[in-house]
Amino acid sequence: MIEHSHLPMSSPEPGDLRQLQQRANRQSQRYRQSAQARLAQWQLQGTLGSPVRSLSRLPARFLLHAIVALVLPVAVFLSQFPTTALPLISSQPAMVPASGDIVVPGAPLNLDAPAIEGDAPLEDNGDIPVPLSLVSRTEAMAPVVVEASIAGERINLRNGPGTEYDAIGRISGGTPVQVIGRYHEGNWFQVRERAGKPVFWVSGELLNLPEGSADTLFEVQADQIPPPPPPKVATVSETGLQLRDGPGTNYVSMAKLDAGAQLELLERYQDWFHVGIPGGTDGWVKGEFLGIQPGIVERLLAAESVPDPNPALVGLIAENAVNLRKGPDSKYQKIGGVNAGLKVDLVGKFNDWLQIKLGDGTKAWIFNDFLNVTERVIRRVPVSKDFPALPVAPRAARSNGRNVDLSNIPASGDVASYALQFTGARYVYGGTSPRGFDCSGLTSFVYGKFGVSLPHTAAGQFNTRYGAAISSMDNLKAGDLVFFAGTGGHRGIGHVAIFIGGGRIVHAMTPRYGVQVSNLYDDYWVRHYAGAIRPNR
Repeated sequence: MIEHSHLPMSSPEPGDLRQLQQRANRQSQRYRQSAQARLAQWQLQGTLGSPVRSLSRLPARFLLHAIVALVLPVAVFLSQFPTTALPLISSQPAMVPASGDIVVPGAPLNLDAPAIEGDAPLEDNGDIPVPLSLVSRTEAMAPVVVEASIAGERINLRNGPGTEYDAIGRISGGTPVQVIGRYHEGNWFQVRERAGKPVFWVSGELLNLPEGSADTLFEVQADQIPPPPPPKVATVSETGLQLRDGPGTNYVSMAKLDAGAQLELLERYQDWFHVGIPGGTDGWVKGEFLGIQPGIVERLLAAESVPDPNPALVGLIAENAVNLRKGPDSKYQKIGGVNAGLKVDLVGKFNDWLQIKLGDGTKAWIFNDFLNVTERVIRRVPVSKDFPALPVAPRAARSNGRNVDLSNIPASGDVASYALQFTGARYVYGGTSPRGFDCSGLTSFVYGKFGVSLPHTAAGQFNTRYGAAISSMDNLKAGDLVFFAGTGGHRGIGHVAIFIGGGRIVHAMTPRYGVQVSNLYDDYWVRHYAGAIRPNR
């Protein structure tokens, strides 16, 4: 036990201080000498003793220096061989510049190494799921499926993306389908009923697709699409082949076809073919009058149904407040009105007008634009002449000293009756429509409505290629074309009119008169009369 003195410490004298310093110096010298002796002894023992025991006694820094000295020559030797640089993943912390605005990753600088592009691989620590293609290749390669439905009423399913490909099936509107592919050119889509069912092509216009879903579908590449098959066409083998609106002779004829005409084959029904002709018209023709290449018929779909050869001759009024008139022209007297939705019987037609019969038995005429009725029905409505002559404004004209009343000229023949309605129309040189006619423009327009094509000159129409020549005025009949020479300064044929019966003609005269009715037996017309043609119809 050390007891602390309670006496105050006194400051040493100068002599005592020198003695203390001398003692410390002697102690320090003895310590250095002792250390030197021990080092010499250790070195002697290390030289003569175990190397392993000697190395274990060396300081750690000596060992590190020795390792560097040994590795350096080996590294210099290995650097002489070409090496492939590997990406370095730095574990150093990010370096922050003095400004503190930008943070960049810290990494060892290697100015001689080439630049490396790319990303480091994923860290495969067990969190990465097994690739689907290793589990089920079928599921991995399955197409994207979009649920949709058919928009058309009854549409064709094709074996390629375009109408030039064959229709190989049909599907009804509203049917649900799966859309699995898209071909950008022409906006065509691959569809199927469900997985495992055949795949077809349908136009995008005939599909109800969810908005934006088309962009998720697989794009079918052009090199995966086969070329379209040869066109399905046939050649008419005989002139005069009837184009009918159904597969049978009990259907109405719509046109006559010339030999050599090319027809597109659409479908077949027994020995009849549904065909399309240039201009967009379609109809049916007998197969025995067609030339068809082998293999074409087998590619056609059989018709699922055929049209009714005897449809009901009825129509529906399309608008409210539709006028009913006494004759087939807006110039006839109005006799009543009907509203939209009324069902009426169709009993006659004349040009663009239809004669209807109301429930109470009343007959009247209505412009066909105001009726909902199909072309098939209109073709079966008989032509009617059950209407009075179109009223003509009262006018007095002198003929051989006698006054002729033109207020109510009777007209016989459908051509004559039709031409008479244009009385009062303007004269326009070169005109061929109700907006204005010249003489041959009137006759070509009128006969054009009855399927007869005439040239637009009086001299050109005076030709037996368009009909039979009528030399005597006594043999004229309503509808005949009558010609005059030496009129208006012309030495040859310069004027044409339509004979309407009763010794009268209707014609486009001059800008002052327009279209008028004249007495053929006036001296002027008798003097210039050149002959007549009864057009072939």
